[in-house]
Formats: sequence, C-alpha cells, structure tokens
Amino acid sequence: MTQNITLAVVLTVLASIALAVASVVQHVAVGDTAGGGGAARKLSGSELLAVIRNPRWLGGLALTGVGAVLQMTALLLAPVTVVQPIGVLAVPWTILLAARVARRPITGAMWGAAALTMAGTVAFAWVAISHAAPYPVLNDAWLVTGTLVSFGIAGLLALAGARGPLGWRCLAWSAAAAVIYGAESGVVKAMGHYVTSRPWLGSPVFWMLAASIVVGMVLAGMWIQQGYASGPAEIVVGTLNAAGPVAGVAYGVAVLGEGMMLTGPAVALMVVFAAIAIAGVVLLSRIHPGERGPDSTPNEPLAADPEAVQGHERRPDAAETGGIR
Repeated sequence: MTQNITLAVVLTVLASIALAVASVVQHVAVGDTAGGGGAARKLSGSELLAVIRNPRWLGGLALTGVGAVLQMTALLLAPVTVVQPIGVLAVPWTILLAARVARRPITGAMWGAAALTMAGTVAFAWVAISHAAPYPVLNDAWLVTGTLVSFGIAGLLALAGARGPLGWRCLAWSAAAAVIYGAESGVVKAMGHYVTSRPWLGSPVFWMLAASIVVGMVLAGMWIQQGYASGPAEIVVGTLNAAGPVAGVAYGVAVLGEGMMLTGPAVALMVVFAAIAIAGVVLLSRIHPGERGPDSTPNEPLAADPEAVQGHERRPDAAETGGIR
C-alpha cells in the first residue's frame, strides 16, 4: 500500500479520541461491576467475567475496536515509528473526560505530569519520524524472536502487576499491555507487507504472527482491566501511550529494520525523551487524587487487600472523600 503520512496522522488522532473515551467508559464499568476501581486490587476470574458482561464495558470495547481499526489502517499508510507515538494525544483527552465523569477538578500538578508525558512522547516521535526508514525489512527469524521476546517482557510486567507493591500495580499491568500493543503495531505492519510482497498463505511465520495478535489482544485486554481495577483511567492511558510507542519503535528498529537511518545522537535523544515521557506517567501516578503513590506497600493499612481486613469497616476511597486520605 502506498504511504500517506498525512492521512495516517489524521486517522491516528481520531483513534486517540476513540480510545480515550473507551478507557473512561471501561474504567467506570470495572468500578461499577467489581467495586474495585482505584483500590489497588486484582480482579478475580468471576469479577472479570462480570465485567465483560457489563453493557457499558461492551460499549467501551466497541469504541476500542473502532480506534484499533483506525490505528491499524494508519499503520498500513506510514511507518510504526510515525504512527505509534501520536497516540499520546489520548492522555489529555482521558484526563478531561475522567475529570468530567468523576466531577473532580484537574490540578496543575496533574496537567504538569500530563504535559511532561506528552512532551517526552512528542519529542520521541519527532526524532523517530525524522529518521524513519521508507519501508520495513522482513526477516522471519527476527519476526519470530522479536515477537516472543516482547511477550516475555510483557509477561514479567504482568507478574509485577499481580505480585508487586500495590502502588506500582496499575503501572505494571498497564505497561504489560503497552508492550503487547507496541509490538503488535509492528506485527500488523509486517503482516501488511507480507501480504503484498510474499506468498503468505503457506507461510508458518505469517500465521504465527496472526495468532500472536489474537493472543496478545486477549492478554492485553485482561491486563488493562486489571489496571483499571488498580488505579485511575488516566494512569492506564498515560502508561499505554508512553510505554506503547517506546515498545513499538523498539520493535520497529530491532525487528523491522526501521532503525537503518538512526544515528548515535538520535538514539541517545530517543532514550532521553522516552525516559521523560515515562517519568511523567510515574509522576501522574503519585499525584493523582484517586491513586496511592508507587511507594505504597502491602503493609500500609490503606493498601490492604479486602481479604486482609475482614471484620473491619471499609475505609472510604478517594472518590468518596474528595481525594483526601
């Protein structure tokens, strides 16, 4: 397919709006169904099943599908290194929508953290776009290895989400999903070029990539719901849109050969800007009125799991106390 970077940018912006709305809708649905939004807890299997039967959550899923189709179309029109970082626009959309839904003010510190995330990601994207390769290089061994490594990294982050300090769980669950989505943006790009340049029907690598998209969508979807149960939608979306581009560009550079035009200084700048973007998300997780800081530990009374406080009266959460703990 002929590249059209302008159209790809427009589609990606529209996708960011759809995904922001979907994230807020699904976060509310998780809280309504499981009663755990923002409580730094893990959804049980029965709670996950209840969530996916919630009509509001299904509406959010439909919007997610619309956003995904728009983004996949954009990926066929422009390099991963161009499309993936623009999704950071979902961060301010989500902050505005979530504040409206929760009827809470947006503090200057929250905007500052969001601005840091956006600035780092936009700068990261600028360097990536300036050094984008005109077309991907398809190497079956690289495709298989890169995809498996991506799933391995995501699995480790999901383990941290399930077992790590409570204050870090929302970030870890969201980062796990971000790695999957970032890698799958590259997989979609590779499959699109496979179809147009190779005999793909009989290729086991092509079908392995197709299977990885299905498995990745299921895993990332579950991990995002765990993120919604562990913290605010803004942190989930911020993490997805800061870590996702980093993962997507890393896949594009390491697997698809999109780094052939990168120079040493460009790589150094990308590392710095990626660190700035991720620092913004971590800062947002610390100052958000509905979220405990990452330094929380399971030993803190307010962070205790429900099972550990049976027989005691539940402490009101941030939404009930106006963010005062």
